[in-house]
Amino acid sequence: MDSVVQHLFNHSRLEITLARVTECTADSYNISVEYQVTDTGPVGSVIDTMLVDLVYLDRPWGKTQLPKVKMRFNGAHVHFDDQTIHVTDMSIWLQFCSDLIHNEKLVYHLRNGEAHLKGPFGTTAQSGYDKDIHVLGMNGFPVLIKDVDREEGKVTLTMRNLGPFEIDYGPTVFEIQEGGEEEQWRTIARLKGDFFNKRGEYHVPFEVETVSLDGEIDHAQGGEVNESGISPAAKKLGLDVEKTYYFRGIRTDKEGAWTNEAIKFIRSPILLTEKFISLY
Repeated sequence: MDSVVQHLFNHSRLEITLARVTECTADSYNISVEYQVTDTGPVGSVIDTMLVDLVYLDRPWGKTQLPKVKMRFNGAHVHFDDQTIHVTDMSIWLQFCSDLIHNEKLVYHLRNGEAHLKGPFGTTAQSGYDKDIHVLGMNGFPVLIKDVDREEGKVTLTMRNLGPFEIDYGPTVFEIQEGGEEEQWRTIARLKGDFFNKRGEYHVPFEVETVSLDGEIDHAQGGEVNESGISPAAKKLGLDVEKTYYFRGIRTDKEGAWTNEAIKFIRSPILLTEKFISLY
């Protein structure tokens, strides 16, 4: 039995395929998780539920209850739904959220678990449980303008999340900004809509408000264009399909929630389209 335990805990792999974060508050969130356990060895076993620390960069941010798992020779598929995580260290949780957006890969850890294992023929064992979890990040969170509805004053963006973590931010405000010298940013458009950062590639519609050079907001109905096809307002702003602008998270409507800080980690390069410029 000792060899079974050693193989299971030392050599098995735990791969997160989905981690959906919802119901975000000032110091908690709910999470639903799906994961695969592989390389568990040839002998079946059962691991009881256990409480483990969630750790990133050697600092715990909370605890999670792993469910009872029945291991087969080919591993196991495991899921649990809507478990509430109380965040004990908000700074490291926010660092994890930031690195999920900007990094290609990252590692967090399950630590300080006490595993109770049942093997064949009534055998049992107990062991400490520590596991490194390798996940893909979003690698910068690519964003593209997919479509523009000038009459409705709406824009649809295509977004791509390469990792398994999803976060429901709820009603959210973004801005498209032009970078200046010494981090002097100029807002050229404000986008509002429900934002649920899903896995894979997906499309999100936003209401869009254009912002003039003097900061006045317009509801993006578009103006008269000159012979070059560019309105005086767009020309005055220097809008150009060749320039790189930035899509930046500003705030959510969940007052006091940690998502108000986490949304600010989104700052993705974006190119304007001629159709988008026609909103001015």
